[in-house]
Amino acid sequence: MTDARTLAASRRARWWGPLAVIAVLALLTGGWPLIDSWISGDERVRAGTVFRVGPDSDDYAWFRIGDDGWTLDRAATTPSRQFVLRREGVDLSIAYISLARAEDADNLWTGLRDTVRVADPHARLGPPQSLIADAGAAGVFGTLVQDGDTGRAAIFRGPQDAFAIRLIALAAPGTPDPVWLPARDVMRSLTFTEEAA
Repeated sequence: MTDARTLAASRRARWWGPLAVIAVLALLTGGWPLIDSWISGDERVRAGTVFRVGPDSDDYAWFRIGDDGWTLDRAATTPSRQFVLRREGVDLSIAYISLARAEDADNLWTGLRDTVRVADPHARLGPPQSLIADAGAAGVFGTLVQDGDTGRAAIFRGPQDAFAIRLIALAAPGTPDPVWLPARDVMRSLTFTEEAA
């Protein structure tokens, strides 16, 4: 009887080895990318996705992702205040700016220049130029050089100058124009009416 139990136990023990190897292989081939996505905090975003940025009051805006290939950095995103997206080496941040007084809206570009220089004292923000979003929102944009990257910054004043939305797209110098187009499309999709989103 003891020999029969020992024989059955050794047969079961022989299965544990191959099962452990199969489990490790499954983890490395299929599970590792999943674990990596959990750790990195990135989430793929589908074309056509509409995001709302702003607090839960009447002060918010919408923007649309027009192309596949974007990822949302969940760790750096706070939906009521800021979204951080990436695509093919282009980093795009969209942030809500609360304005204490309507008069503060006149100083948004100067404030943005000061803000980017806090992170990089050598940052350069070009002069503002007029920008009209696809749905008609009026804003300004300019070139930006920060931390060795180049790109564009834009600011759209919200209704009644109660808030603003700041968008910054940056990538390595020499990034080809076709890589910039999806970021430009997201920036131009900004709207203050849900129907236009």
